[in-house]
Amino acid sequence: MKYVRVEPLQDRYGYHLDPQNYLQVLPQLSGDLPPGAAAFATHPDHYDFRGVRCVKDLELSKATLVDDQGQVSLEFVLTPNEWKHESGLCIRYSDVQSFRVDAEEPDGMFPRLGDLQLDEVLPHSSGMSHEISFTCGSILVVAADLVATWD
Repeated sequence: MKYVRVEPLQDRYGYHLDPQNYLQVLPQLSGDLPPGAAAFATHPDHYDFRGVRCVKDLELSKATLVDDQGQVSLEFVLTPNEWKHESGLCIRYSDVQSFRVDAEEPDGMFPRLGDLQLDEVLPHSSGMSHEISFTCGSILVVAADLVATWD
C-alpha cells in the first residue's frame, strides 16, 4: 500500500496499523475516485477501529468472479467479527481490469488470507485500485468502480 501502514509487530502476534497518511491525502484523492469508491473510502467509520463499519477484522468468506462477454465483475462477501460488527460487508467491483490474491502459509498450515487489517482505495487510469491487507495475505483489484453495502 502506498499510504496506509500495516506492519507486523516483532512478536508476530499483532500489527501496527496506521491509516493517518492516507487520511491526510484522502480529501485530495477522493475527487479523482469514481463515486462508489469515493463514498466507501471516505465514510467516517471506515478507519475508526471502534466503529461498527470499520473494515478491520472482517473475514473474506466468498469471492465470485463473473465474465459476461468480456465485462468482468467481482464480488467479495466479508463476514462480521462477532464482538465488533453488526453486519457483514459486500463489495461489488464493476469492469474489473485485474485482480491479484497473495495468500501465505503461516506455520505450516494451508494458505489463507486471515482477518482483514486495513485497505486503501486509490485513483487509477482504469477507475480505481483497491488493496486489502489481511493477516496472512493481500488482495489487489483494479476496476472501474465499486459498490460497498453493509448487510
